[in-house]
Amino acid sequence: MGACAQSSQTSLAREIGGSGSGGKGFIDLSIGKATYAISCGNVAGLTCSRGTTSYGLTGGNMITENLGIELSAMNLGKADAAGGSVIARGVNLSAVGRLPLGDSFAVEGRVGPTYGVTHVAAIAASGLPSGRASGLGLGYGVALDMNVARGWHGSVGWERHDFHFVGQGRSAVRNMTLALGYSF
Repeated sequence: MGACAQSSQTSLAREIGGSGSGGKGFIDLSIGKATYAISCGNVAGLTCSRGTTSYGLTGGNMITENLGIELSAMNLGKADAAGGSVIARGVNLSAVGRLPLGDSFAVEGRVGPTYGVTHVAAIAASGLPSGRASGLGLGYGVALDMNVARGWHGSVGWERHDFHFVGQGRSAVRNMTLALGYSF
């Protein structure tokens, strides 16, 4: 009787926790708080709020229980900078490592290239150049994932993406995220 109950709990945990074999696809929708590490210009009194709301959509597949791949499209929002604004958007392809912490939680790490497009619009007096820039940079992050119900999971995470900004070279955009996802 005890062995039967244990077997039933293990199979339910696999369904809820996704800790069975690989081959599980997933899709996540996230919202977050992006922080730009860019210059605000050299004129006092210009507005400069480096934080903004971000959004993302991610799809992927866990090839094994612990390794997977994902593709993310992200809009890291519009922040005030040097009397104007700065916008960053990108696409990231990452390898994902997953370490289960029991049946309901897991820690995930991801790393891979991010192709980003940025646009800076600053007033001339700020000393910052305006314009668009694009290119490849490195993206990486970590998340704590929690299984909510059969197939559904939520996570809280931190990520960093290197973007190219006109006149400033590469600069990091950090992003704290909350995500809701479904595994199939």
